[in-house]
Amino acid sequence: MASFVFLTSLLLIFLTPMALWSETLPPPLVYTRGDTVLFKTEGPPREIGHGRQPALSAGARQAVWVEHGDDPARAQLTLCDIALGQAVPLAKTGGYLASPRFSPDGRSIVFLRRTEAGMSELWSVRPGEKPHRLAQAGGQAGDDFFEPVFSPADGRIMYHDMGFLYAMSPAGQVIAKTPLTHFTQGRAGVFTSTDRFVPRPNSTALAFSMPVEGSPLFRKKVPDLSSALFLFDPQSGKVSRLTPKNITAFAPAWTPDGSALTFTGYDDKQAGSAWPFRIWMVRPDQPPVDMGPGEDPMPASGP
Repeated sequence: MASFVFLTSLLLIFLTPMALWSETLPPPLVYTRGDTVLFKTEGPPREIGHGRQPALSAGARQAVWVEHGDDPARAQLTLCDIALGQAVPLAKTGGYLASPRFSPDGRSIVFLRRTEAGMSELWSVRPGEKPHRLAQAGGQAGDDFFEPVFSPADGRIMYHDMGFLYAMSPAGQVIAKTPLTHFTQGRAGVFTSTDRFVPRPNSTALAFSMPVEGSPLFRKKVPDLSSALFLFDPQSGKVSRLTPKNITAFAPAWTPDGSALTFTGYDDKQAGSAWPFRIWMVRPDQPPVDMGPGEDPMPASGP
């Protein structure tokens, strides 16, 4: 009996930290440090290329990112096979490129193209096929295509133009349009082009970033607004804040199971430094966890 009690106690000593550690382990994700694209699971991150705004496919099998996005003559999307570590050009359409995002099944990618004349367009591409334009800004599609993302439930493409939140079919047809004042108790002009709306997997809830007034320490260091993450419940209409006042948070992205959000941000002590950006993870009703330096974290688009 004494031996059984001892062994049980010993087992708990080892299992409890492991269980707690597994709850805080980051999901597979891609992110950047400067212009270096990194892939991370367990252990140290692995460099897989150079560019900005990476995204990760379902099952973490492929990554995509933008290279030379601010140079219309050189801008391209690059696709990387994670297992092989091989990166190849995916799309080069001319113009300025940004915001590539995998569909939930990982078979297609949408991205933003801006012509040299300033016209915004939403494009789609499948690996091995030619890219094609889904929509052009203006009219029913809205004034722009800021921060496009896929809805994991039905594959709709969601984006905003700082006035409305749109839902578009994969074929390029607008099927829903919601005023952004719906999320701000009627206040207009709140959101910026960098704010992002992300549907929560396995739920009808929606997370988003929004400019807010910073803490007193933040305002001493940065002459601008801070940013926070919020969760919108469409059934109750309730908007709840997910990040504390001492953390500036933006670029949210859900883990595939919808249990947590990754985001870019920094706390008030880091605010105002030359490069304060860090990767964080937050679960609703829990404090954020600092996962180290980096920007643009993106978990897999699906399981």
